Amino acid sequence: MASVCTFREICLRFKDEDTAIAFFQGKGVLHQQRNCVCGHPMRIAGKKSGQARRWRCYKAHCNKEVSLRTGTWFEGHRSDFRTAALFMYAWSREYTTTEFCSKELGMSSHCAVDWKKSMREVAAEALLQNPLVIGGPGLTVEVDETVFSKRKYQRGRTYPQQWVFGAYAGRRESASLCPSVAVVARP
Repeated sequence: MASVCTFREICLRFKDEDTAIAFFQGKGVLHQQRNCVCGHPMRIAGKKSGQARRWRCYKAHCNKEVSLRTGTWFEGHRSDFRTAALFMYAWSREYTTTEFCSKELGMSSHCAVDWKKSMREVAAEALLQNPLVIGGPGLTVEVDETVFSKRKYQRGRTYPQQWVFGAYAGRRESASLCPSVAVVARP
């Protein structure tokens, strides 16, 4: 089993913006290369301190520039890539309280909420793409549903109905239960 890094180790690993950009390019989140509308390859520019990195065409009389974020998942987000990498790690470890994001990552509460929403959307999409399968030959799977919408004591605002489905596989031996729990629960 791979060891999990600590937040301190992640901070040391992503020591600067270039390291974070290279990481996201290696994971396919950012483009590794890009062509200009004129057809020539672009290069990353803006490596001087304080300048945002961007793709730039160096063909004479063109000099078009495009943000690194354009056409990627980061489009619309303004945080630097190092902060994004640190946030993603912190989110995966459930550290991203508004206070943590403000004090440790320098994010506003509005920015932290937007990032958390984006991460939930990515997680939901990943579950839709790779659904968890329970049951199998010779196993019975029980499915139940409920709706959350009732007001307590008929007071307060009415909310739209939210249906929730749950499934249960009947095998209950310790040998089958422990690995299943280990997949979805931390020790």
